[in-house]
This record gives sequence, structure tokens and C-alpha cells, in this order.
Amino acid sequence: MIPPTVAIVGAPNVGKSTLFNRLLGRRRAIVSDVPGVTRDRINAPCDLYGAAIRLIDTGGVMARGTGDDMGRKVRDEALKAVREADVIVFVVDARAGVTAIDTEVAGLLRASHRPIILVANKVDADSVEIAALEAYGLGLGEVTAISSEQGRGIDMLVDRLRALLPTVTTPVEEGVPIAIVGRPNVGKSSLFNRIVGEERALVTPVPGTTRDPVDAFFVHVGVRYRVIDTAGIRRRSGRGENIEQVSVQKARESLDRAKLVLTIVDGHAGVEHQDLAILGLVAAARVPGVVAANKWDLVTSGPPGSATDRLAAMRAALRFAPHLPIVPISALTGRGVPDLLGLVDRVRLESERRFTTPELNRAFKKIVAEKQPPADRGREVRIYYVTQLDGTPPRFVVFSNGRRVPASYRRFIEGRLRRHLNLESTPLTLGFRRRPSR
Repeated sequence: MIPPTVAIVGAPNVGKSTLFNRLLGRRRAIVSDVPGVTRDRINAPCDLYGAAIRLIDTGGVMARGTGDDMGRKVRDEALKAVREADVIVFVVDARAGVTAIDTEVAGLLRASHRPIILVANKVDADSVEIAALEAYGLGLGEVTAISSEQGRGIDMLVDRLRALLPTVTTPVEEGVPIAIVGRPNVGKSSLFNRIVGEERALVTPVPGTTRDPVDAFFVHVGVRYRVIDTAGIRRRSGRGENIEQVSVQKARESLDRAKLVLTIVDGHAGVEHQDLAILGLVAAARVPGVVAANKWDLVTSGPPGSATDRLAAMRAALRFAPHLPIVPISALTGRGVPDLLGLVDRVRLESERRFTTPELNRAFKKIVAEKQPPADRGREVRIYYVTQLDGTPPRFVVFSNGRRVPASYRRFIEGRLRRHLNLESTPLTLGFRRRPSR
């Protein structure tokens, strides 16, 4: 079912992300005492005691005409969430009192004609409840006093939310999850926006703009996908700020939950050490994926033959994961993006393929006939049959007499199996087991 959307809105540092995490029941948004940590719209499915909603956390809304370009973009993203929401939770800081920004935001929300729940946060003691009364001056009706940090008043807020939620009628799929990963500033958010067809993630020249994973839905050839833009993965540094470390961890978590991965590299700069580390994570996770060589318009504008040489160098760098296809693109102009999406669909279909045991054994008979497995300490290695396990990407189990099969022969089998089964672009897992005694 299409769940109603609830947006959490307010000035910076009033506790929106803490409330977001509290309602979800887990830490999804990054929380810090530093104002302005949340920048993009972050949304996640949420269960309010049996009522399914899609909850959106937004960046802090700054007063109009103040702040830098980043602040203006954050404000625009928050206002987009307001327009999409069925219900708005407007959060103010009870301890700080009503500010000029609160008054301006209240006017904006009133003009949206959406149901609004006014929340006075940080009421973590009875003595603070009197301070929450000041919020009535905003003219938005009843004030719900809570403490997101302690969980105080959350039940009352949930009851008010449930009473305002619209009826859910239309069924919809959750979508195939795709994670966009890469080192900082290679164009992940630009590609994300290009794919979903709107300025959904903030894009700036400043590395590290995206901190929380941001997701949205799109449909390609009739298949619904949920694409996740993640923070740039970089090597750990003892001097790095804590927010960046949490961002890296969340990018890793997004990779774990994804069924497909788009790894973005800077095609103009080539595959760097950090790119290889990230691609190593993708290969180790055995998640089907595609490598997008972004900024290819800069490569093709160089000397003749430079694009061909660069692509060959990238393929050589990825020799440890030859199944990962590389697609030259320009997220800025859109060049190559249709080819990228077509390849994503092909990789998805490959990763979901199923084979019968007779079909697999016919392929294995040809493979073993081409090259017999080497003996194990003078003892013959016998392969009896192979079968496929459930799940994606394809996982195969080879039953043998239990003798050791060297890694070189395993690689030979995997390569030939790809050829016989037409599995070019998906990872596959090959395990060996001793056949049970008859």
C-alpha cells in the first residue's frame, strides 16, 4: 500500500533527527550537537503502532536571505518535503523559546494548508513544560510537549499523528534497492538526481555534502527501483570528524541492504586507490553491480584515442572483478545514463536466474571434459554433480569426493560456468561439499 507521508520540519538544532530516530525505533539519521548536520531529505518506512507511514527528516530551515548557498538548498529541500507531506510535524525548541525563524516557518507551513502538529521538544522535566506554552503564540493550535531524547510524550504525539493520517488505498511495491557508492565528490548525487528526474539530493562542489543515505523511487522498463545515494566512502582517519565516520558506516550499511550497486568513479581522473578499496568491498559482498565512469565528457574532449586508452586502463584495474561492467556516463549532461539503466536491468535479470540440476550437470560435464581437476596429493578428485541454492545472486554447490580443489581450478570452473550459462555480469558463488556416503 502507498503509505501516508509525514514530514518533520523546523529550524536547525531543535531535535528533528532525534525525533525521526525515536519514531523509527532505530538510528537512521545522523544526530549531532552541531547545527546543520542533516542536509538532504531522509525518508524511511515507519510503523506507528500498526499504522504504516513514510517518515521524512529534513534539514534545518534558515530564515530567508540568510546563510550560504548550502543553507538555501537545505531550505528548498525542506519546503519540497512540506509540499509532499500528508501531515507535518513542526518542531520547536521549548528551552530556547519561540524564535524569529520559528515564526517564519510557521507562516510557511500555514500557507501549505497541510495538517500540522506543533511539537515543543526538549521538555525533559516537569519544570520545562511551562516553557512549552510559549509555542501557542505561533497560532498553530495545540502544542504537544515531548522529549525526543528521553521518549517523553512520544505516545501522545503518535496518537495525534494516527488521528490525522489519510486512508491508504493504492497498492505499491517497495522496489528493488540500488545503492550508489563511491569516494567523495565523484558525482553520486548528480547521478542520483539524473536517475530520479528531480533535484532530490543536494549537489555542491564541496566533498562530503551528502551525509545521510537519501533514497527515492524510479521505474525503468516496468520495474520499480529504490535508489539510495550514500555518503562518500573514504579511508578512516584518526583526525576525521565523527560525523564523517558515521556517514561511512551508513554507506556500508546501505551496501549490505542493496540488491544492486552502482559504483561511481571519476572517469577523467581514472581509478584511484580509494576506488579500488570500494570496489573490493563490492566484490567481497557479492552484490551484483555496475561501474559508472562519470565525467566522461571531459575524457572525450581530450586527444584522439584517450577515451579508448582510459577505458582499457580501467578494465585492467578491475581484473580482480572482471564480471563488473563499466559504462562511460556524464551525470551532468545525461549522456550514457540510459545505457547504464539498461545494463542495471540486465544485471538484475542475470542475478535472479535459476537453473535446473540437469542443466547444470550438462554444463559441468563439458567443463570437466575440457580440463580434469588436478590430483590432491596423488589422489584423484572426482566431481559428481552440481546444484543451485536459493537466493540471489546465483549460488552453486559442487558435490565431490571431498578431495581438495585448488583455487586456480575453482577460478577455471567459475569462468567456464559463466560462459556455458551466459552469466556475464553477475557475481556467483561456488562451493564444494563432500557427497554423503550412500
